[in-house]
Amino acid sequence: MNLKEQIVDLVSSKLEGTENFLVEVKVSPSKIIVSLDNPKGMKLDDCVSINRFLQQELENTDVFVKHELEVGSPGMEEPLKVLKQFHKRIGQKVSVLTFDGLKRTGTLLGADEKLLMLEEEVSVKTGKKKEIQKSRVEIPFDQIKETKVNFSFDKII
Repeated sequence: MNLKEQIVDLVSSKLEGTENFLVEVKVSPSKIIVSLDNPKGMKLDDCVSINRFLQQELENTDVFVKHELEVGSPGMEEPLKVLKQFHKRIGQKVSVLTFDGLKRTGTLLGADEKLLMLEEEVSVKTGKKKEIQKSRVEIPFDQIKETKVNFSFDKII
C-alpha cells in the first residue's frame, strides 16, 4: 500500500459515522494535502482533529521527516470532485466544462453516480425581443472535465 492509499484509509476510517467526508488526498515529494468537506461546512476543529490523528498514526514512520501535512477544506475556486460535494451545491450556479471544450452554466438541480442535472438559461431572440428560456440538461460525469461553483458577491450585503 502506498502512502496516499494509507492516508485515504486512515482518514476514511476516522470520518466514519460523521457528516464529514474526504474529498481528496494529494501527495507530493514534500507535502501531503488532505481535503475534507461537510454538507454544512467544515469546522476548523475537525481539520485539527484529523491532522493530529494522522500525526499520531504515522509518528513511527519517516513520513513527516520528508513531508509537511496540511488538512483543510477545498477553496471556493476548486473544482467539485466527489458526489457529496455536488449534493451540497444543489440549487447553486455552476460552470461545467466538458472534455470536448463545451462550457455550460446553470443551476445544479441534482447529481447521481452517472450524471449531473443542470438548468440552463438560454437567451432566445424572437423578432426584436430577447427571451430567457430555461432548459434542463443531463451531463454524464464521464464527459465532464471539471465543475466549479460560480460565486457572485453582488448579492452579499
